[in-house]
Amino acid sequence: MISQVENVARAFYDAKDDGQSWEQAPENIKEEFRLYAREAIMLHSQLQLQKSDAAVESMLGSLSVAA
Repeated sequence: MISQVENVARAFYDAKDDGQSWEQAPENIKEEFRLYAREAIMLHSQLQLQKSDAAVESMLGSLSVAA
């Protein structure tokens, strides 16, 4: 099974569009893109958590006003 990191790394690499396939890329280049992928996934998770927290705060605020 291909991991989420690997899928995102491949997508970033493909977006670079140099014509070389992911399978043919040197391992050090793949590792660089995996690092980018891990950072992007982490940032996305943090953003989702912030949105979630804001939604909960908004709901709690609405409940306080209603009470």
